[in-house]
Amino acid sequence: MNKSRSMKRKILLSMISIVLVLLVSLGVVLGVSLKNMTNTLIDSNQERAKISRERSSDTLTATIRDGLLNIARDKADLSDRIFSDSKQAVSAAATAASRIYLNEAVLSPRPVPLPDAENDGNLTLQVLFSEETDPDDPAVKKELELLGNIQETLYSLNENSDNIASIYYASESGFMIQADYIPAKKYDEDGNLMPMEAKKRPWYIGARMTGKPFFTPVTKDAHTTRYAVMCGVPVYADGYFKGVAGAGMYLDDIEKLVQNAVVGEGGNAFIINKDGEVLFSTYDEGSLTVSTDGQDLRNHSDKALSSIAIRAIAGNAGVDSFTLDGVPCYTAYAPMSTVGWSFFLVLPEEEVNEPTKALQESLNLVSEQALQVTDSHIRRTMLRLFIIMAAAVLLTVLLSFMLSRRIVQPIEQLTREVGKIEGDHLDFSWNPGTGDETQVLADAFSSLTGRMRTYIDDLQTVTAEKERIGAELNIATRIQESMLPDTFPPYPDRQEFDIYGRMDPAREVGGDFFDFFLIDDDHLGLVMADVCGKGVPAALFMMASKIILANNAMQGMSPGKVLFETNNVICANNKQEMFVTVWFGILELSSGKVTAANAGHEYPVLRSADGEFEIVYDNPHAFPIGSFPDEEYREYEWQLQPGQKLFLYTDGVPEAMNREREQFGISRMLDALNSDPARSAEEILLAVRAAVDGFTDGAEQFDDLTMLCVDYRGGRKKG
Repeated sequence: MNKSRSMKRKILLSMISIVLVLLVSLGVVLGVSLKNMTNTLIDSNQERAKISRERSSDTLTATIRDGLLNIARDKADLSDRIFSDSKQAVSAAATAASRIYLNEAVLSPRPVPLPDAENDGNLTLQVLFSEETDPDDPAVKKELELLGNIQETLYSLNENSDNIASIYYASESGFMIQADYIPAKKYDEDGNLMPMEAKKRPWYIGARMTGKPFFTPVTKDAHTTRYAVMCGVPVYADGYFKGVAGAGMYLDDIEKLVQNAVVGEGGNAFIINKDGEVLFSTYDEGSLTVSTDGQDLRNHSDKALSSIAIRAIAGNAGVDSFTLDGVPCYTAYAPMSTVGWSFFLVLPEEEVNEPTKALQESLNLVSEQALQVTDSHIRRTMLRLFIIMAAAVLLTVLLSFMLSRRIVQPIEQLTREVGKIEGDHLDFSWNPGTGDETQVLADAFSSLTGRMRTYIDDLQTVTAEKERIGAELNIATRIQESMLPDTFPPYPDRQEFDIYGRMDPAREVGGDFFDFFLIDDDHLGLVMADVCGKGVPAALFMMASKIILANNAMQGMSPGKVLFETNNVICANNKQEMFVTVWFGILELSSGKVTAANAGHEYPVLRSADGEFEIVYDNPHAFPIGSFPDEEYREYEWQLQPGQKLFLYTDGVPEAMNREREQFGISRMLDALNSDPARSAEEILLAVRAAVDGFTDGAEQFDDLTMLCVDYRGGRKKG
C-alpha cells in the first residue's frame, strides 16, 4: 500500500514535474516571443513616425512658404496695378496732346480759363503760367487755345481714375492746363494767382530727360499732408518735344494694402522703393519702420536683410529667412515693376513652423498611445498566461499543449504582420478573428496604418494637382506657338520678298504676337502687336485679337479700316479693360508701296537699299485697340525700293534689362541692326537677339520679346 502510494506520488510528481517543465518552457517561449514582438513594434513605430515627421514637415513647410510668396505676389500685383493704371491714364493724356498738335489745321481754338476759387470742390479745368511766360504772347495764346481741345480727355481721365487727384499738361512754352478739384489753392493768402513753374518740377524734368514715363519719389502733397507721387509722360509731335503730360496720385490705397496684408498674429508688411527706403510699414519701431532719414536697407548692418533687399530691388521674388531683433523670421517679397518698388511680408518662423510642430506632436501622441496600448495588452496577456500556467498544473500535458498553441499562434502571426510594416509599405492585414486582446491590438494597428495611408494619399493628390497645372500651361504654350507663323521661308516660290519673325514669351505663354499673310497674290499683310500684361489672360486676349484682325484684313479693307473694325469688336466685349498696341501694314509686292496704320505701337525701323536702319517717326499714332470705341486710325504710306528692309518689334526689345536695371534701349537696338545690315531677315533677328542676350547677361526676362523683318527684293519680272 505504501509502495502503491509511493508510486502514485512518483507518478504525480513526475506528471507535475513534466507539466511544470512544459509550462516553464512554454513561459520562456512566450516571453521571448512577446519580447521580440514588443521590440518589433517599437522599432517599426519609431521608423514609421520618423518617416512621417520628415515628409510631413518638409511638405507642410514648403506649402506654407509657397503660400506666403503667392500672397506677397498678389499684394505686389494689386499695388503695382494702381501705378500701372495711373501711368496708362497719363500716357493717354500724352497721346491726346500729341494728336492735337498733329491735327492743328482741323481743330478750332478753345480758350482755357484761369482758376476760379468759386469752383473749389468741383472738377475744373484751368490754366497756370510760369513767371517767365507772357500770357499775352500771340504764340503762347495760339498754342494754349489749341491745347484747350484736351479738356474732355483730362476730365474723363480724372473722373475714371480713382487714385488720380490732378491731371495736367505742361507745355515747353510755359503754361500748364490742369484738371482738379482745388482751384482755390492756386491763389496765395492775398488773393494773387501763384505762378506754376512746371518745367522745374521733378516729374517734368524726369520725363523730358528720359523720354519715357517717369515716376517721382514719394513726397507730401503741396496742398495736403497726404503722401503722393507724380507721373510724367513726354509729348512729341513730328519728332519734336512739346511738353509733358502728368498726374498726381495719392498713395492712400497703397498704405491700406500694406495695413491689410498682415498674415498671422505676429506678421507684418512693408514696401521699399528702388533706393532701399521703407515707404510704408506696419512696424511701429525698429529698422523696418517708415524711413525718415533715407536709410537704405541694402546697407543695413544685418547682412541677411541687406542681401534680401538687394535681390528684391533687382526685381526678384522669393522667400528668405533672416533674424529681426533676435526673432527668426521668414520674408516673402515680390516686385512692383511699374515703379521699381518691392512688397514684403514678414512672418516669424515660429508661426510658420507651428502647423508642422502640431502635426509632429500629433504623430508623436499617436505613436505613444500605440505603444501604451501595446504595453498594456502585453502586460495583461502575461498576467493571464501566469494564471493559465498555475491552473495548468492540474491539467494534462495534452491540454497544456492545446492551450499553448491557442495562445502563441495568433501572437506569432501578429508579430509577422507587424514586422512587414516598414518604409512606404503600410499594408496591414489580419484575418483570424480571435476576439481577444490580440484582436484589439491588431485592430489598433490596422486603424493606425489606414490613417497613415490616407495622409500619404492626400499628399500625392496635392502633388498631382501641381503637375496637372504645369501640364496645362505646357499645352497653352504649344497652342500659342501653333497660332504664330513657324515655317520659314513661308512662301518659297515668292521671290519678291524674304521674311522672318520670332516671339520669345517672358512666361509660359505671352501677350505679344506677330503675323503675316497674303491677302491676295499682290498684297502681303504685316502685323506686330503687344497685349497689355503677361501670362494666360494676355495670351487669350492675344489669340482673340489676332483672329479678329486677320479676318478683317482678308476682307480687303485698308489698314486704318482693319484697325477701326477690330477695335470696335474688341471694345464691344472688353469687360477686363485690356488693350493691345498694333502696327498693321499692307505691302504691295509689285510696286513696293507700304500702306500702314499704328494703334499706339512702337515706331517701325526702315533700312534704305544701301544705307543703315533708322527709326521712322513720321507716322501718326492712335489709341491702342480696346481703349475707346469708334477710334479713327490714320493711314500713311512708304515706297520701298528693292534691297530695303523693314524691321518691326515690341517694347520687350528696347526695354530688356540687365542685372543693374539698365534698359537695352533704341540705340543698342539700332547698333545691332546696323552691325551688318546686308544680312538676311533671319540673320538680322538672330543678331538682335544675341545682342539683347549679351546685354542682359542672364537677367530674368520680364517682358515678351517679339521681332519681324521683311526684306523687299522687288516685284516680279514680266515675261
